[in-house]
Amino acid sequence: MTSSPLSVVMYDPGNFTPYYVDGLCRGLADLGLGARVLASPALFEAVDPTGRYEIEQVFYSRLTGRLAEFLRGHHRLRRLLKAASYPLGVWRSWLLLRGRPAGVLHVQWALVPPLDAWLARSLRARGWRIVYTIHDLLPGEDQDRASRWYRPLLRAADAVIVHSDTLAEKITRTYPELAARVHVIPHGGALGALPGPDERCLARQWLGLGARSPVLLFFGMIKPYKGLEYLIEALPGVLAAQPDARLVIAGEPLMPLAPIERMIARLGVGHAIVWRPGFVPAAEVPRYFAAADLVVAPHVGQVGVSGVVVLSQAWGLPVVTTEVGGLPELVLPDDCGWVVAPRAATALAEAIRQALADPQRLAGMGRRARSRIAREADWREVARRTTAVYQRCLAAGSAPV
Repeated sequence: MTSSPLSVVMYDPGNFTPYYVDGLCRGLADLGLGARVLASPALFEAVDPTGRYEIEQVFYSRLTGRLAEFLRGHHRLRRLLKAASYPLGVWRSWLLLRGRPAGVLHVQWALVPPLDAWLARSLRARGWRIVYTIHDLLPGEDQDRASRWYRPLLRAADAVIVHSDTLAEKITRTYPELAARVHVIPHGGALGALPGPDERCLARQWLGLGARSPVLLFFGMIKPYKGLEYLIEALPGVLAAQPDARLVIAGEPLMPLAPIERMIARLGVGHAIVWRPGFVPAAEVPRYFAAADLVVAPHVGQVGVSGVVVLSQAWGLPVVTTEVGGLPELVLPDDCGWVVAPRAATALAEAIRQALADPQRLAGMGRRARSRIAREADWREVARRTTAVYQRCLAAGSAPV
């Protein structure tokens, strides 16, 4: 337990990482640190129903109810309304924090970096320290105009947290002035009780799956960079070796699904797919992982790491993923899955065939994956390392911006 009265404010304007923020806040609470979250209304469900930390909806507070449901299907209009009201949310954040004892503002996402930089500088002038977690790649060195968009906020940060060595290297190459302020802390994962045979059987019945069918899982928000089309393209090759294999696709679509559906029809693999499009409530998440043998995350866009990959490993499942961003760092060191080239359906099919051909090896990889989470990325360990960054920032005092 820490005896520090440190005040921590999580800043996630778009509520983009509610489960990450929730895991970190719970880890901090276990260490005796309270946290407050400044965010927008939950898009789907509240992530802290027991109220272990405070959540203040200072952004987009009126975009709720039927209006939120309408805007969910009108992406351009939603972005326009959010862009127009964003300055008001930043101003509300300033009014809320300016009179409070100085602490740490932990920025999770910056939707308009120049405005977020203004808030950070204004708070630093009052003694606050700024920590910025960069979850995904920022504009690279070949995008000079875009990278200048982020520089004011990065210069205001006392510390920057990333989730992989790969991302740390890329960040410091583009922004060399950050080299002494970058800290690598893994994306956290929650280790719950593993499902037993009865739970696995019930989960498969719930999904309409056979007890002996090899089950692949594609889980989470369905976005273009997730590479779902390459998994569909790989499926005929998988079925040639494992005719009774089944693919479960579960998650909220944030891209048109018509092209995917046409591909499924063209390849004739619809019989092997269980579609569950739509948001997956937290209460249902364990069923999907209990039913699965292997998780496939065929990302094609540059990402830091994947929360779905970490979640899968916490459930004791191996992963087939791609050589993108920091994803290989989650899989290769402990031999807990396969890494293939992105956009390579043939290589993806071969990796899945290898995985399903040896159930004992597959189970061993799942155990090693879960051990990695327990050793390096349990939320309490992540919170401990994050708190150490907070304390170093406070001890170092204010640096020039």
